[in-house]
Amino acid sequence: MHVQFVIGNLSDYHIPRYRALVQLALRHGCKVSLVELFEFTSFYDYPQSNRTAFLQDVQSDMVTVFKGTAAGTKHWLTVAARLRVIVRATRPDFVITLGYNTSYSIYLCLLRTLTRRFKLVYMSDSKADDGKRHRLKEALKRILVSRFDGALVAGEKHRRYAESLGIPLHRSRIGFDVIDVAYFRDAAKAVRAHADSARHRFALPSRYVLCVSRFVERKNVPLVLEAFACSELAQQGVSLVLVGQGPLEQTIREKIAALGLSERVLIFSAILNCDMPALYALADFIVLASAFDQWGLCVNEAMAAGRPAIVSRTCGCANEVVNDGINGFIVRPGDREQLAMRMKQLAEDHALREDLARNAESTIRDWTPELFAQNLLALTNVILKRNDAYAGG
Repeated sequence: MHVQFVIGNLSDYHIPRYRALVQLALRHGCKVSLVELFEFTSFYDYPQSNRTAFLQDVQSDMVTVFKGTAAGTKHWLTVAARLRVIVRATRPDFVITLGYNTSYSIYLCLLRTLTRRFKLVYMSDSKADDGKRHRLKEALKRILVSRFDGALVAGEKHRRYAESLGIPLHRSRIGFDVIDVAYFRDAAKAVRAHADSARHRFALPSRYVLCVSRFVERKNVPLVLEAFACSELAQQGVSLVLVGQGPLEQTIREKIAALGLSERVLIFSAILNCDMPALYALADFIVLASAFDQWGLCVNEAMAAGRPAIVSRTCGCANEVVNDGINGFIVRPGDREQLAMRMKQLAEDHALREDLARNAESTIRDWTPELFAQNLLALTNVILKRNDAYAGG
């Protein structure tokens, strides 16, 4: 069986997943090929260090269609034409694509519907409460999505949303939003063994709460600042560290000044992925207070580094990997007082914080690239009606 992985740009987050897919598929005699449409993406404003290492050790057939080109800079007809040539030449049995609404995914869906020469699965972390849904748009979306053969999604609430769009539950699996858990776990332990050195390197305060978010409206970073001010943790010597960038940066800086938090809030605009374990490892906990978030991979990373999380109910990871009172707290989106209360509680209760941290590390242990690979190939079996078992070693 030939499995083809089609993606706009293979960023650092996708590489561990793809590696795991290749390794598992090869053990079962499957060929895996990678079609990357664009060499660059404007979504990430920092170097993709994992990508550089990956390209020096590609374990399967790979082609970058538009070299030296960023995603979104080619007309969709040009993309479709090039993709058509590749698919016809390589003749995959099974195609995996990112999303159902990217131009290349829509074209692949059209090609699959017209030719019926391959099966098509999309990967997504969309869910029903990602902002306001419009009935007509959802109806049109259902017409498109129901033409796919299956879906690999983030969690159970995402499976239910895929089902509402026409993907039966037996043709969906979870495991899309996973990270290299072992890397973050081991790197965090190494950092804590030399904590003073790491604090000095990054100029980190002795105690801090961490918020990793793009500075856009739905991420609610100004709300985090207000809750931090209400918690009065600054008066107890606890700082807030923000990692992110975006159009609201100036607004956020003005908010910090207006709240009198300039001495207790630090902003890191660009941190390499390979350096993030240090910031997670030394934090008390992480906060993700988005109005809605498809998932929140920073939470996976923090939990792998042994830190608990406070997340809003409309984050995809809430009630999927974050369980209220067990390995973190779940709060109502936009509720400043509740967020402040939970921040204060978690910062002041060391025993509770460490108990939740241990549970967090235990919970995230299985949310690995291997889960992604196992469930994706198990999905191929269901769709192709094969009896092979891909789970396990």
